[in-house]
Amino acid sequence: MKNNFTSKKPKITHVTFEHTVIAQEFDGFKILHLSDLHNKEFGHEQSNLLEITKELEPDVILVTGDIIDRRNIDIDKALQYFDKAVKIAPVYFTSGNHEYRFGGYLKLKEKLIEIGVNVLDNKINEINKNNQIISIIGLDDINFFNDTEEFENTVQNLTQNADGFKILMSHKPHAVNIYKDSEAHLVLSGHAHGGQIRLPIIGGLYAPGQGIFPRYTSGLYNIGNGVSLIVNRGLGDSVFPWRINNRPEVILITLKAQKKE
Repeated sequence: MKNNFTSKKPKITHVTFEHTVIAQEFDGFKILHLSDLHNKEFGHEQSNLLEITKELEPDVILVTGDIIDRRNIDIDKALQYFDKAVKIAPVYFTSGNHEYRFGGYLKLKEKLIEIGVNVLDNKINEINKNNQIISIIGLDDINFFNDTEEFENTVQNLTQNADGFKILMSHKPHAVNIYKDSEAHLVLSGHAHGGQIRLPIIGGLYAPGQGIFPRYTSGLYNIGNGVSLIVNRGLGDSVFPWRINNRPEVILITLKAQKKE
């Protein structure tokens, strides 16, 4: 088993997201977005990652899949962060392709639920302040579905039945044609690992599902129909074990209520 320990801290990326649907009650609401941990350990028992989490004081923590690595499975290590993070803020999790492929996702899911993580496998969870709502919508990784049509129908059904400001958590960013036709306002994804190797101006060189010179690897994108996408570069590595100009990342999203004209 490879050594997947580092004493370094991930980069913190700050994003302010403004939208007319965000109510004043949620102005300044902070979302910590994590993705693709892949069993990587930041400090002893995730001490560095937990320190960052405490310092940022998020209102919620959203994790978009691949906390384990199917080639280097260590469920106990994968749970170290969550065991303590749930005491800092509510944690929401959706699955990635590595949860699908390693064959033991039901056991992992049970353990996550036991420690207090909200596992949103094709479910909606509402956050309510003075009757104003943020809907956190969680999708299983597309591999869990029989086909693309079933995945698309599930996205449509969930987003149409959600209320308020709608955040869709979905592991893979490249299903943009499905996301942009949904009723979500903001989609959070990972999976692309920032393109692994990043070059000035060009950006990432390769991402699974997108190939060479991928379009959606890092940051905020307007994908059409009033839908925005934030892609997290992720924390760990998988098949390709190197990151160049591409530090592991956590994203702090601060919501801003936009005044209606």
